[in-house]
Amino acid sequence: MGLPSTMMTRAGVTPLRRRRLVDDATQTLREAILDGRFEAGARLRQTELAERLGISRTPIREALTRLGHEGLIELLPRGGVRVLRLDADEALELYDLREVLDGLAARLAAARADQAAVGRLERALRRMAECVERRDPTHWFRAHVTFHEEIVRAAANAPLGRMSSVVRLSIRQFHPLLLKTARRLEDAYAEHRGILQAIAARDGAAAERLARAHIASAKEIVLKVMTDSAHPEAPEGAGREPRRPGKLGPPREGAGDAAVQA
Repeated sequence: MGLPSTMMTRAGVTPLRRRRLVDDATQTLREAILDGRFEAGARLRQTELAERLGISRTPIREALTRLGHEGLIELLPRGGVRVLRLDADEALELYDLREVLDGLAARLAAARADQAAVGRLERALRRMAECVERRDPTHWFRAHVTFHEEIVRAAANAPLGRMSSVVRLSIRQFHPLLLKTARRLEDAYAEHRGILQAIAARDGAAAERLARAHIASAKEIVLKVMTDSAHPEAPEGAGREPRRPGKLGPPREGAGDAAVQA
């Protein structure tokens, strides 16, 4: 026996539709930020985003609230939001935290991973190897994220999973910086292979050590790139121009549209 239409509206249909819109808007905007299509410091306007996505401002507002909790955007003093611009100190704090979390996850996974979990890690590693051969950083990072998610899943620790998810999302905006170092994909693949071998061998101490070393290596690269970008070397004999703050504004034409249509 079906429910009356009034009960359907009040009890389920409208909230479910709105929740789906919020989920979809959050995912689309999150990917636009993490892929660099919305640049650090870019101001995000609810009306403009709603028009591009073809939805009302209400789910956009809820999506931006979620992204704020994930540490991807920040509120401006007089209203509005912008993509968070992290400095080197904040990057250091995030990587220090992730180093500890990933080390713990790897140690627990070495003790708790069953054969199915090891198989999932092996598949993710194979995808990473294929990306190295093709020089495909986009799919590399997807396989990379999957690999680390599977380690956390195998660790079977719910609080660790929640904390790792937030930190992982916040730190993903630094991924493009890692590609500015030669052979990073090859080196990172070797690091992941070592972590998997330690987990499969149930060597918790080695798994933790290698996982922490992997994140420490990424941290060193990111901090170096950020420092070099902040203090570029001036040509010999030339004075340095004072740094001017970048102008905040909407996403670049075309890039923002692609992000919203993705």
